Amino acid sequence: MSTYQELIAKQRADQSEGFLISVRRLSWSAERLSAERERRLRELLQWSFDHSDFWRERLAGHDLSTFTEADLPSLPILTKKELMANFDRVMTKPNLTLVRVNDHVNHLDGDAYLDDEYRAVVTSGTGGTRGIFVYGWSEWITYALIATRWRTRSGEDPFAPVGTFFATNTKHVSGALHAFSRDFAGDGPLAVTHLPASLPIPEIVVGLNTARPTVLTGYASVIHLLALEALAGRLTIEPNWVSTNGEQLTDDIKRAVRAAWDVEVYDTWGCTEGVFAFPCRPGRPMHLPDDLAIIEPVDENNDPVPYGQPAAKILLTNLYNKTQPLIRYEINDSMTIIDEPCECGSGHRRITDIRGRFDTFFEYENGTIIHRLGMEGVLLGDPNVVEMQVTQTHGGMAVSLVTQGECDTAVLRNNLIEMLIRSGLSDPDVTVVKVESLERMWSGKLRQFEPLAR
Repeated sequence: MSTYQELIAKQRADQSEGFLISVRRLSWSAERLSAERERRLRELLQWSFDHSDFWRERLAGHDLSTFTEADLPSLPILTKKELMANFDRVMTKPNLTLVRVNDHVNHLDGDAYLDDEYRAVVTSGTGGTRGIFVYGWSEWITYALIATRWRTRSGEDPFAPVGTFFATNTKHVSGALHAFSRDFAGDGPLAVTHLPASLPIPEIVVGLNTARPTVLTGYASVIHLLALEALAGRLTIEPNWVSTNGEQLTDDIKRAVRAAWDVEVYDTWGCTEGVFAFPCRPGRPMHLPDDLAIIEPVDENNDPVPYGQPAAKILLTNLYNKTQPLIRYEINDSMTIIDEPCECGSGHRRITDIRGRFDTFFEYENGTIIHRLGMEGVLLGDPNVVEMQVTQTHGGMAVSLVTQGECDTAVLRNNLIEMLIRSGLSDPDVTVVKVESLERMWSGKLRQFEPLAR
């Protein structure tokens, strides 16, 4: 049995060997990418049919040797709930049972491999259902390459000192990727200061003022608070690159970053299920990994949405993870996918107008449904609202706000009550309070909306 140090050294070496090959694929044409997806799709389907009881049943009756992207709608959609209910049957490795993987994840104390080969990460449950995702040796390398290869084309200085604000818990994908990449430069000039997003902001400010990074990357809500700290004169660093991931980037956050440091935010998108998307330059739409995944934009009824039109959610087919095949897996992120050529020359399609989880809504006993966008519209109408946390109650909602300057909570409360009445909830009970800080989840993310269990 190998030691952790031996395993991670070997896996990092394997990643280095594949890095340039992965980078070259960013320049592939749309036609070459389409051919690569078709090849990988047929390979994935046949492997899944041969090695997974769940997929053998689901793929029965299909000619997998001639299957194309256009045939994907003939397959059922896989939800997270269904995945977790059928975990053992979905997996292509019989020894990777839910009991074993859960036991491994629950006993993680720092970074560790399962069976000297596998990585297991969990979702933090912002959508309400906990998910566990497993990657084999080469699959984790591919995932890490997707997360890093765009740095060669984005304009970011690869050797600049970095300050990061994500999860440190290796159960979460950001913590696991950080552990995998930590000290990857060896004795080189790269310096990374990782400050958990769950730390109090004053502590993060002290850490940054000491480390003096010129690159900042973290959850959008943390970057927002740091920009306000800079505008207040408490944070004195001068970053020339600011990147966000994991949460919705609002116009307020963009303006705050621009005012604080005179830079445009390099916003990225990613998911624990195996995909990252990166813009070729700050402010541009984000390129999907079209060589390694198929993304289907759909509406609320799972009907296809044309390119250039907002989709309520997406269906992901991960083309490289054969340990835990995800085929037409539902991800409730609202976005717009465009297929127009990019001026950078890459044939990878792009996403824009990411609006976060589309499925976040409050449903009351009388049938009244309130979407998060309606609540956001009221609360963000006050420019002094910095962060929000909205918890559904049986008769209304309880709102906690972090604010800067004056904020009229009575007006916000009345506006929320009016919105609820207009939507069909009679005599709603609403509380709005100001707080110093909001409690984050173990992943470091901020759960802004908390529906009642349904």
